[in-house]
Amino acid sequence: GKAGPQAGEPIDARVRVLKAVAEGWQSFGPSRVTLGPTALVRLEGTEVDIILNTNRTQTFEPDIFSNIGVDPMAKDMLLIKSTNHFYAGFEPIAAEIIYVSAPSSYPSNPAVTDYKKLTRPLWPRVADPWKDAGNLPP
Repeated sequence: GKAGPQAGEPIDARVRVLKAVAEGWQSFGPSRVTLGPTALVRLEGTEVDIILNTNRTQTFEPDIFSNIGVDPMAKDMLLIKSTNHFYAGFEPIAAEIIYVSAPSSYPSNPAVTDYKKLTRPLWPRVADPWKDAGNLPP
């Protein structure tokens, strides 16, 4: 799963397919997000399991794991590819959340993103964007 060349070369690895389903899914609040054909694979010689899904989507809820047979609570660590959409679903089960900034074509830091059409104060670029709310453009 990568959005462009900034994310690096594809991984060439031997894996064992643990499970494959025609239509994986996860929850996003009351909605159901389809993942398309989905597989759970294990990197050969490790205990590293990876979910591969066809439809591009961020990770929202722990059921992305349990729906394909992985108990998220039984894992020492879960790596989630998502900007912040995962937080509400995973915070209740996480001992710690560590954000990782990885190269991508998708801007994930609004403090330094080079917005071309931004005309209003935006946190975290501005500590209190509502301070002068009466002076904001329509």
